[in-house]
Amino acid sequence: MSKTLLLISLSVTLLAFSGCKKSGITNLNSIGYGSSFGMCIGYCTNNLLVSDLKLTFTKSKNGQAPDTKTCSKTISADEINAIKNELNIEKISSLPEVIGCPDCADGGAEWITINADGKQYKVTYEYGKAPKELEAAVAKLRLLKESFKDCN
Repeated sequence: MSKTLLLISLSVTLLAFSGCKKSGITNLNSIGYGSSFGMCIGYCTNNLLVSDLKLTFTKSKNGQAPDTKTCSKTISADEINAIKNELNIEKISSLPEVIGCPDCADGGAEWITINADGKQYKVTYEYGKAPKELEAAVAKLRLLKESFKDCN
């Protein structure tokens, strides 16, 4: 009888502590990251899409003829997991959709979009001012975006 009580107590304790984990993503479909500048000449809008072990980068010009360029490459599951591990859906879903005044006075705008667990989350903020809940993931996404600097 005491062994049974001990096993039940241990099981309850383990379950209680397993609930303390950070609220991660179970089923990640895609992560988008981008930036734009409204008063700009040249390629003013950049988008990076991480999906299915593939990175797709697009850049386009402002105006009536956007002249969009697209480049892609593969990404490892480990790299995707490194980004995914920096994302806490509970914290992200509590953020407003727009933070600050993105692209006011041509300061630029940045955003991150997460399609996961059957939902989409998008947060847009002032360029270079990622909220603390997104800083680590955005830093990794910026590095991936930088790897496309020769996309022509």
